[in-house]
Amino acid sequence: MSSSSHPAHGEDTVAFLSLHASPLARLGKRENGGLSVYVRAVCEELGARGVYTDVFVRRSDPDQPTEQAMGPRSRVIAVDAGPRRPLPKHQLPATRQGYLQGVRAFIRRAQRRYVAVHSHYWLSAEAGSALASDLDLPWLHTAHTLAAVKAELGFDGDGPERLVAERRAVTAGARLVANTRAEAQALVCKYGAPQGQCVVVPPGVDLVQFQPRDPLRLRARMGLELEKVVLFAGRLEPLKGPDTLLDAFALLHQQGLHARLLFVGEASSEGARVGQRQEMQARVEALGLTDRVSFLGAQPQDRLALLYCLADVVVMPSHTESFGLVALEAQACGTPVVAAAVGGLRDIVSDRHSGYLVAGRDPADYAAAIRSVLTAPAEEVREMRQAAWRRAQRFSWERTVDILLPEYGLAPALAAAGQQA
Repeated sequence: MSSSSHPAHGEDTVAFLSLHASPLARLGKRENGGLSVYVRAVCEELGARGVYTDVFVRRSDPDQPTEQAMGPRSRVIAVDAGPRRPLPKHQLPATRQGYLQGVRAFIRRAQRRYVAVHSHYWLSAEAGSALASDLDLPWLHTAHTLAAVKAELGFDGDGPERLVAERRAVTAGARLVANTRAEAQALVCKYGAPQGQCVVVPPGVDLVQFQPRDPLRLRARMGLELEKVVLFAGRLEPLKGPDTLLDAFALLHQQGLHARLLFVGEASSEGARVGQRQEMQARVEALGLTDRVSFLGAQPQDRLALLYCLADVVVMPSHTESFGLVALEAQACGTPVVAAAVGGLRDIVSDRHSGYLVAGRDPADYAAAIRSVLTAPAEEVREMRQAAWRRAQRFSWERTVDILLPEYGLAPALAAAGQQA
């Protein structure tokens, strides 16, 4: 490992806790999604500013090394907590104590100067509280999704212990990092967090990786030269609403609008319907859409960026989204987005400018919005694509870290010093 990834004694280091998802894992598989992107991007930006980061994850493979470089001044550290293999999500809570012990042991051996602890998702909250107390450090916690919000929609697969853990993070005094104003309001209204306990820190998007590109070569390789393309990107689980999109697409087909639908992502281990991809493929066959719908599985970020560019519209029919990074990435590529009018998606998509926001769950409403994009005159399409790109420019990881630095107790002036280091 290069020495640039090893903090020397006395260097400022932020400890990131992500028990259930590694920022090095392929996105769209199991639990790896927006949280993994968030952690990796923030660590890369902190590294560019001279701040070291250690990201602690659960070892899920016997061959997984204890330390892996993730970028300049950043590394991922795997600790033993439960069996060294992937676990269904419902088994992960039992690994929390082992995870905390493993992180504590590494920190004792490493003797680094940590300046803050930033835990992610409820499974890491207990460890965040304990480590911040051990080290007398600021503790930040980002929920990414909230059990109380999901429960209102009928999604409570994690059981009551998740809600208990999230409430404890509030009562224990964590600095609550909310992705959007809506999430901050939910923490206040549903968890009793005092107004001053929350800070809104919008995530960003990699505007270099996700930018408009000519997709003609990829379209040719995929046999899509003359096709209208609808794209879904995300884990194939009920919360993300892929079944709603499939129903909307079937309606469009019945109405004579013949496009192609691409699903990017795999099933997660959340909830009972872990075989949703198989269920959806069976429904595709029953609907007679086998030649119209493709399941591409999880894709690396560079390929995903090309798929965004290839698509005529990206659809996010989620029941809830704390932020909605897919919508932001798609718009950065200049692709209009049709999204549910929920959570952070309302902040990302500019209704009737960069795409459409759909209220409710009626597939007919999604079909109408998708049709509006696919059948719009060429000039309107160009304007919508330009509006989508402009919308994305408002979000950057630089801005995210600008807000986080003082929360970690680090001066924003570190930016200049870090970039010269």
